[in-house]
Amino acid sequence: MNDLKERLAEIAAAPGPVTSVDAAAAIRRGRRIRRGRRAAAGTALAGLAAAVTAVAVLPGSPDGPHRTVRPAEQAGYPALLVPPAAFGWLPKGYAQIAVTRSEEDGTSYTVEAGRGGRPALDLTVLESRTEPPIANLPGGKKGRWMKTALINGHIGHWTIVPGGAGSNQVPAELRWEYQPHHWALLSVTDPAVAQEATVLRIAKGVTFGSRGPAAFPFRARGVPSGLKPTQVRVGTGPEASVWLTSPGTPGGDLGIEVAPARRTRTLVNTKIDGHPAFDSRLPHGGPKTDRNPSEAQRLVVYGVRGFDVTVQATGGPLRRLQASGGLTGLYRRVQLLGDEPVRWTAPLG
Repeated sequence: MNDLKERLAEIAAAPGPVTSVDAAAAIRRGRRIRRGRRAAAGTALAGLAAAVTAVAVLPGSPDGPHRTVRPAEQAGYPALLVPPAAFGWLPKGYAQIAVTRSEEDGTSYTVEAGRGGRPALDLTVLESRTEPPIANLPGGKKGRWMKTALINGHIGHWTIVPGGAGSNQVPAELRWEYQPHHWALLSVTDPAVAQEATVLRIAKGVTFGSRGPAAFPFRARGVPSGLKPTQVRVGTGPEASVWLTSPGTPGGDLGIEVAPARRTRTLVNTKIDGHPAFDSRLPHGGPKTDRNPSEAQRLVVYGVRGFDVTVQATGGPLRRLQASGGLTGLYRRVQLLGDEPVRWTAPLG
């Protein structure tokens, strides 16, 4: 776990585009919502948000002729994201905006809702049958149940009551055992909806149970086989990311992210198929890392069909990609599926 964090931090230190995911906000949310619960998963998510941002085009697309050195390695991956819950009733103007799956510290899912694309509610569903610990309050004070609530016949507990202790940091937080030994945590980060009656109505509207695999706005071919998905996210931007880790020795990571194109381009030092791009192997004026370019690489391609794309890899996955064109080859095997969810599909295949 520490090795993964170090690799994420090193790659994140390299300059890249402004991603659709606010890295600072992700870190703050991770600390607020998972304080003492899922610190490792929260850290990995923040690292992913800071480190990954990519868009790619299917070979033969109108953006230019795409060639690979050798046929890409084919790999079959099962459904990477099968959300176990969804928001039902939400206040006017609020909507579900993203779902994340993390396996860094036990499998957990976070469903986000907000207004205007800004997160306001985080629903965390833990697959572990272990009761989540109660977070500490600001100042290091030990957290505790502050009030009990009944949610669809199940006992729930306020760990932060609206207007009570800790609400200056997190406006409200409620957890409940929606079925025996299965827990959900609702954290409210928008004071506008942090009233007891409103939060309880939101919690009572949550539905549990799978509705099938989540579809993604991209599909990447030729991803090395045998990698473990450790962080997967899809949002309504549309934006989506997949982070994979190679188990064992020599290890390594691979990340793909597709996000709406931003006008601000942090750094450009090349072009790929006519698009402005950043390649960490080439000279650039950004911060340096101790990583050898043969061990950790990052490629960002800007403004491809309205998207920015980031692909990056370290260690074993990076070496395995070399036979099929490296990161540039992987970028060219990412098919963008637009902003209409009806066209979306499984992200890897």
